[in-house]
Parts: sequence; structure tokens; C-alpha cells
Amino acid sequence: MIIKKEDLKENKDFNLEEHSPFMILDTKHFQYFSDVEKFGYSVEVLNVINSITWINKLYRDLKSDLHIETEIFYEIIDCVLNGRHFNDTQLERYYAAQQKLEHFSSITHKLTDTDNNFDVPFIIDFIILGTNLERYDSLNEDKRGELHDEYAALFCQIRTQEIEIEDFLLQAKALVFSVNEIELENII
Repeated sequence: MIIKKEDLKENKDFNLEEHSPFMILDTKHFQYFSDVEKFGYSVEVLNVINSITWINKLYRDLKSDLHIETEIFYEIIDCVLNGRHFNDTQLERYYAAQQKLEHFSSITHKLTDTDNNFDVPFIIDFIILGTNLERYDSLNEDKRGELHDEYAALFCQIRTQEIEIEDFLLQAKALVFSVNEIELENII
């Protein structure tokens, strides 16, 4: 989540204590707001990587063969910062990692709530599936809501392994392609 300096000034109740769970990064060196967004999304992915690192340590300490790949999340950061999308092999690796995260969450959910530690914003998924921030930003609020709702339903199915990754990718790419078409309609 990106908190702008203006938002902090407006919210007088926001108290940043010495041991606050928030990290403030200076973004004045970024030339464009889209660069700030990309950087913010990258930091969110780094937070997920940190959580996965702890999960993998727990698995090792328990002498388990289970392991969640973190490398694919670093590749996500590269895609976000450079405005690229994933190929099918990368997408399969990413959603396989998401399934492993869901498996871990379902096991530990009875002990503690860990769900928020693994949330990659859907906009990042949209980017790796083939859209970009400009296309996403050009959508009106209703179209964004529809996109998030439809994708959320698909995402739940893939995380819980209700559908195969290949079927998911076909549906998710079709959904993202429809966003690209909407953006073209808005231009014409």
C-alpha cells in the first residue's frame, strides 16, 4: 500500500511510533507518479518474499521437503519495474507458488491469521498476465470493480486447486485481453 505524504498531512491521527510496522521511503527522486506506483508494488512483492522466506525456514526446521519458490516473485518485480509481462512458463510457476501459499495458509489458519502476508495486489497479476498500469488506470471505477471481482473468483479457484493452471491461464488471459480491448474502445 502506498501512503502519500499528503495523506499523512491530512490524517492527523496517523501516529508513526518508533517501532511502527510502517516503512517510510522518500520517493522524491522518481520523475513520474507511475514510477512511484511501480516501486510501491515492488515493495509489496518484497514483503511477500520475506514471508515466504520465513515459511521456507519453518519447513526446513521441521525437516519437511516442502518449499515455496521465491525466485518467481523477484521476476515479478523485474516485470513490474520494466513494464513487461510473464510468459506461460513463468505464469505456471507463479500460480503453482500461489497454490503452495494457499496450502500453507489452510494449515496454519487454525493457529494464526497469515493471509495478509501473502497478498500480491491483483494489479501485479494483471501486469504479469499482459496489461500495464496505463491500461489499468484508464478503466473507470465500475470496469475496475468488475475486473477485480471476476479475477478474484478465478484466483480463488486456482489457489484452492479447483481448476488446473492451464485452464486458469486461458480464462485469466481472456479477462485481461478484454481489459485491453476496453482501453482501445475508450481511445477510439
